[in-house]
Parts: sequence; structure tokens; C-alpha cells
Amino acid sequence: MNLGQSFVSSEVRGTFGYVDPEYQRNHHVNAKGDVYSFGIVLMQILSGQKVINMNHNTHMQLNKKASYIATSGNIAEFADPKLNGEYSTEAFEILFKLALSCSGGKKDRPTMEMVVTRLEKALDISMRSSS
Repeated sequence: MNLGQSFVSSEVRGTFGYVDPEYQRNHHVNAKGDVYSFGIVLMQILSGQKVINMNHNTHMQLNKKASYIATSGNIAEFADPKLNGEYSTEAFEILFKLALSCSGGKKDRPTMEMVVTRLEKALDISMRSSS
């Protein structure tokens, strides 16, 4: 570029696994993409695992693992082992389902307002159970 010129890029940057797969296909940015990314981060917090596990024989994305565990019915398997079972299972289930809904299909994702409401509900349950 010549002296005195500037350039601004509005291109989305992100790490594989966090960026909405729909964005990767159509390059349209929207709030549902942010919800997707939040869902992936929430899964990491709940599980204590990386988004993509490359250390095992099977390379499985965290959201695919969560979906698989959801169908098996034992969501406690998804909990970070460092928690040592010391958490509200009711609150964990709310957060697990929230993470799944955030990372699901675009049309099924909640709004960020709905996300906050569910987070507050899980917090309230967790606080009551620890009292």
C-alpha cells in the first residue's frame, strides 16, 4: 500500500472448532454464530477437554462427543474429572443441554438472552444445592 492509505478488514478470524460451521460454508456473520462459539466454550468448561482431541486413536470434536453422550443418557460422563462429582447434577444437566442447544443447528439455537436466563437458572440451582 502507498503512504497515506489504510486498510480495514472485517474478515472473521477464529480457531477451528469454535467458528460456526455454517459460517465456514457461507461466510455470513450473525448472532447465532456467537451463540455457537459460546456453546463450544461452555462444553470445554463442563468437560475440561479440548475442542478437538488429537491425542487419542479417534479424533472426535467435543460437540460430537457431547451429542453422543447425550444419546447414551449418562451425561455425568461428560463432567470434568477434576470436579470429583462435587457439583449440582441438576445445574450441570441444564448447562450441558444449553451447550448442546447452542452448538446445534442454527435455527434451533437459543438467543443470547435465553442463554443468560438458563445460566442464571443453573447458578440459582447450584447456589441452593451448596447451601
